[in-house]
Amino acid sequence: MAYIIIFFAIAAVLGPLIAVLPSKRQRRLADFRERARKAGVHVSLNPLKGIPPRLQRATDDPLVGYGIRLMTRQVSLVEHDLFVRSRSGWESKSGKSTPPELQELPESAEIVVVDESEIAVYWSELGGEEALAKVLLLLDLWHPKGLNASRLS
Repeated sequence: MAYIIIFFAIAAVLGPLIAVLPSKRQRRLADFRERARKAGVHVSLNPLKGIPPRLQRATDDPLVGYGIRLMTRQVSLVEHDLFVRSRSGWESKSGKSTPPELQELPESAEIVVVDESEIAVYWSELGGEEALAKVLLLLDLWHPKGLNASRLS
C-alpha cells in the first residue's frame, strides 16, 4: 500500500513537469528560428496586414515571417511588391509577372513581401530542413547585401 501512495505522489509531482517540456515539433521550430536569427534574419509572429482582397492565400494556416531588414540606402535597390501564393500559383500585388525564384520556395511559403523596411517570407514552417534552406536562400538572393553565407548552415 505504501508503494502505491509513493508512486502516486511521484506521479503527481512529475506529471506537470513533463507536460511543460517542449514537443519535438516545438524544439524543431525553436531550432529553425534560432538558425534564422544567427543568419541575420528576424522572425515575426505577427500576422501580415494589407493584403488586397483579390489576392487570396492558398490556405488559412497561421504564418510566421522570416525577414531581413533593409537599410535606408538599400531601399531604392529593390523593387517593392507583395507576392501571394494562391490556389492558381503566385500572384503579385502590382500585377507584374512573378519572379521565377518564387517557384523554388516550399509549398508552406505563402507570402513574400518586399517593402521599404524589409524583405520577408511568410510561411507555416513546414517542410523540414530543405524548406528552411530555400526560405533563407531567397532572402539571401533578394537582399542587396545578401545574408552572411557562413551563418546559413
